[in-house]
Amino acid sequence: MENNNGNLVMFPKWKVTLERVGLEALKEKRYKDASEAFEPLVEYGAANIDVITGLLMSWIELGLYDEAEELCQEQMKEDFEQYYHYLHIYITILFQSNQYEEIVNLLDEVFESEDIPHQSRTQLWQMYEVSRKLLEDRHKEEGTKFFDELMDALNTDDIHKQWLAIDQLKKQSPEPFLGDVRKILMEESVHPLIKSSIIEWFRDGGVEESVSILKFGQTSTVVPSELTQLHSDYIIKQIQMRLGQIEQNNPTMYEMINRLLYHYCYVRYPIFPDEKEVPILVEALKQLGHEYLQLPFSINEELDNVDQYKSEIELCEQHYVFIVGD
Repeated sequence: MENNNGNLVMFPKWKVTLERVGLEALKEKRYKDASEAFEPLVEYGAANIDVITGLLMSWIELGLYDEAEELCQEQMKEDFEQYYHYLHIYITILFQSNQYEEIVNLLDEVFESEDIPHQSRTQLWQMYEVSRKLLEDRHKEEGTKFFDELMDALNTDDIHKQWLAIDQLKKQSPEPFLGDVRKILMEESVHPLIKSSIIEWFRDGGVEESVSILKFGQTSTVVPSELTQLHSDYIIKQIQMRLGQIEQNNPTMYEMINRLLYHYCYVRYPIFPDEKEVPILVEALKQLGHEYLQLPFSINEELDNVDQYKSEIELCEQHYVFIVGD
């Protein structure tokens, strides 16, 4: 809140009157009257801790959480001696507005401090535990909702809804759904790109047990937590390195073929190309880049199956763009 005192002065009688009126209104639970009395005192920098606390309590009761949150943050920064007093109120504001994740994240940081007063630490820990439990319950409820949406989308072959449902599920732990979702990875009718997204979810969720995945008629078994992220895989780095000359000579072409490479590998994920495929993929990407930009190029006649890889890359690109829209 801005301090509007400027050259204006709050006369002592007015200050005393506003304090008295505000505290009486607060005691009688007339929160609107209390806030109207307290607000000028805060605005003109004439408020003590009782007045600021009274205004915060009034705003909380009136549901003015944004205003209360802003003022409380200011006091936590400016009045360090009363930091834990205002922190307690701040957490109450977050709790009242159902911001449980913010409470958990904030208190995770606060608990790293060694100089929290014992009484404050006890109270804060109680609030932390309650917030963490409510957050877990919310995540469980949301996760169940999105999982049901995924199953409905699979039953109706709505691939866009499948993608959106998994995107939401990625915000949840995969553990509660592991048994059911593992079956999806072995369903031949499920699109490979959807399976890639599920594997990503498992990887980022730290799933440490092996899972099997059926893609392109091939069954692979992986431990998701041990998988690398797509952009950091060794084989992809090898391909990008071999395309380095194009990056220097024609950045536009490089950006385009690098995107083709990423989308192609994403559809295949977690089945990465092997060392033997690297030169063929490099040649296929080079040819596609020159063809798309209608630039002349010389074909490497020594490599086999380049046309097949070009077709696969283009097919994966079409599927990726159709489903993801990127």
